[in-house]
This record gives sequence, C-alpha cells and structure tokens, in this order.
Amino acid sequence: MSRTIELGAGLMLLIIGLLVLSAGWIGDWLSRMGVEGGWLAYWPLVLVVLSLFFIGPALIGRRQHRRLRAGMAIPGALLLGAGVALLFSSLNDRWGDWSYLWTVVPFSFGIGMYAAGWIADAPAFKWIGSGVAAGSVIAYLALSTAFGGEAFRLVGALGIIALGLALTIGGLADRLSRKSPA
Repeated sequence: MSRTIELGAGLMLLIIGLLVLSAGWIGDWLSRMGVEGGWLAYWPLVLVVLSLFFIGPALIGRRQHRRLRAGMAIPGALLLGAGVALLFSSLNDRWGDWSYLWTVVPFSFGIGMYAAGWIADAPAFKWIGSGVAAGSVIAYLALSTAFGGEAFRLVGALGIIALGLALTIGGLADRLSRKSPA
C-alpha cells in the first residue's frame, strides 16, 4: 500500500508542478477564449481537494496500517485548514485578516496530531494535539480582538471571558473538592 501512496503522491506533485509552470500560458489561452478571471478566486479549493487524498485513507483504511494512516492525518488536516482559510480570504478579498487568521495553521496541526493519536491509539499525540489546538484558539481570540474589526473584538472578548470563566470555575471546583470531607 505504501508504494501505491508514493506513486499517487508523486504523480499528483508532477501534475501540480506542470500546472504551476504553465499557469501563465493557460491564463492567456483562457482569456483569448473569453473566459473571465473571476473563477481564479477559487484556487484554494485545490488545497481542500488535496487534503482529501490524505484524510480519506487516514479515516478509511485497513486496521493493520494504523501508523501509516495516523501519519496521513496531520498533512491532511494542515492542507484542509489552510485551504479553507485561504478560500475565505480569496473569495472575500480579505487578505489583511491574515494578521490573526494564520493561527488556523497551528490549529490544523493540532487537530491533525489529535486525529493521529486517535487513529494510532497514542495518548501523547492526543494531549499534544489538543494543547496545540487550544493554544491556537487562544492566540486567535487574542489577535482577532487586537487586529479584527468591531465584530471580531466582540467575539474575541466574549471568547476570552468564557475561557476565563471556565478556568475559574474549574479551579474553584478542584479547590472545593479537595476541601470537602470524604
């Protein structure tokens, strides 16, 4: 199975490289044919589709190839997260949002690590992945509050307040449970 994946990945990279190399010629040819360039805003869909080549086998594979499947979850999650964030930016022409949207990359990595830990039954991967994802959410909330518009400031502030409340209640519950008689 690993040779099949290697062959598929190699062919996919070869095709992508050829498309990138000939993108100028293809664009000129399409413009002469009368095709408008508005569809170019959907280019991040390529990353989303590529992520399916990793996520699909990671989730639907043979039981005996758990470690190989787990290794495919991480790049699949990274491609999916980056593809969705880039698609949002491209369709809405909001490239300035990357001052806080970059946190989707470590968040996707954390989700991929957690998925790999779940597939391979590796608790350490789950802990590390959930920690990275949670840290990315906190960074997103802080950065979107600082650099986002008014709506992001409201959502970010409410998210930070909710996180603070959850930590405070969790700390109080732990403290109270230690003080109560058994």
